Amino acid sequence: MIKGTDTNLADKYPIVIDEIDADDALLVLLRKPADAGKPPNEFAIHRLVMNSFSFDHPAAFHALLTNPKPQGEIHCDGQFGPWRADQPSETPVSANYTFKDADLGTLKGLRGILSSAGKFGGPLDYLNVEGVTDTPDFALRTSGHPMVLHTEFTAIVDGTNGNTVLTNVTAKFLHTTLVTHGEVVDIYPKVKGRTIVLDAVSTDARVEDLLLLAVKSDQPIMTGSARLKIKILIPERDEDLIDRMQLDGQFGLGEVHFTNSGVQGKIDSLSRRGQGQPKNLNIMAEMSDLKGNFKMTNSAVIFSDLAFGVEGASVALAGTYNINNGQMDFKGKLRLDAKLSQTMTGWKSMMLKPFDHFFKGKDGGTEIPIKITGTREHPSFGSDFHDKDNPK
Repeated sequence: MIKGTDTNLADKYPIVIDEIDADDALLVLLRKPADAGKPPNEFAIHRLVMNSFSFDHPAAFHALLTNPKPQGEIHCDGQFGPWRADQPSETPVSANYTFKDADLGTLKGLRGILSSAGKFGGPLDYLNVEGVTDTPDFALRTSGHPMVLHTEFTAIVDGTNGNTVLTNVTAKFLHTTLVTHGEVVDIYPKVKGRTIVLDAVSTDARVEDLLLLAVKSDQPIMTGSARLKIKILIPERDEDLIDRMQLDGQFGLGEVHFTNSGVQGKIDSLSRRGQGQPKNLNIMAEMSDLKGNFKMTNSAVIFSDLAFGVEGASVALAGTYNINNGQMDFKGKLRLDAKLSQTMTGWKSMMLKPFDHFFKGKDGGTEIPIKITGTREHPSFGSDFHDKDNPK
């Protein structure tokens, strides 16, 4: 156990130890006064070799240890010291590291085998770390599509308690880039795990990549560009990461096209009717300006101010979506540039003319209450006349 002392160890022990070998050692670091009451941190070291150790000069070292979560082996080569006897946490250290075969499956909700390489340096309680990670088969529990994930990061780590400030993490997968910063901290010492707080943004994302990351469908329901701004909170508990993840953010999608021909057909039909040309098959709609706000707790996503448009029509929605089973329940309003009777032809158009006034929008055209229910694989679209005056 490492404790501070006012004794000048270099004067008391003016020696140089040529080599120190330690197998299966346990290093125990006492907490700082601010962390009083929390148990000390323990580091199990399988193999440690130090050369030319003294109390007034740095010593070269090689260490091999196992990281518990995600579980994997860490190799370090660098310089340690000189030892700060009065403040052990301020002892300087610098090293290069490799982290191999880390099993993300030891973190509930994740899958994949991660490797990392980088360097760190500074006092023990303020280590500047930079490196990269590569996971060739990364996946969330909710997804059936492992993918290559590459990250580049810089961080500040307090080696005495493991608390980490992520100053920048750039993650790349498929054709999407996410940039995040935040912290990983031990707030509740009696609760297993650490609290993760992140801010993530992306101006260079693809909606199909995000869907493949999140859901198990054989193919994403839509394609298009994506912009994201998300606050992520993962409280420290020993349960599934997806179930305890909390999200609060905004998104915008552009150039959206549905891969499901049935859904895309409905969007095309919506545009034709909105323009008053229901039989014009030359009109092929591309959704634009799909945007909204969302919050997620307990794997349930609540959307608000969800809106999108096609030529001749726009939709405003609010509702819920369940990450685990894909169930959805949305209600809102459909606005068409055309009058209701212009959305049909022949005798149906004539029958609807008396109702044009009842469904007239504020700016002319037509306004109809709608709902979207069902699942992500089999969505159901319909009118919601019983809730016309009070959509969610």
